[in-house]
Amino acid sequence: MSDELHVNSDELRKLGTSFATHAYDLGRHLSDFRRQTDLTALRDETGVTDEMSRELTELSEVVGRMLGRLQDRLDEIASGMKEGAMNTEAADEDMAELMRGVQ
Repeated sequence: MSDELHVNSDELRKLGTSFATHAYDLGRHLSDFRRQTDLTALRDETGVTDEMSRELTELSEVVGRMLGRLQDRLDEIASGMKEGAMNTEAADEDMAELMRGVQ
């Protein structure tokens, strides 16, 4: 097993950007989902009873909250990856500076 660790900060940054993009896309879809599961719209378009529409609305609200939390986590992961990339670059620069001083 190797004792070396290599982090490609560019790839880590790209992955962080990908997570941020997915979080943004999820947010857009979540807005659409909330619009489409509106209590009034459900009742008007499907003719379901008030009780059924309330249950469906409660379920859609739970799903909406879960998706909102997922979006938040994706954003957190994206930020962490980007921060990790910056920290890796700073550590690499510090190491390079140290090595230049040794020569």
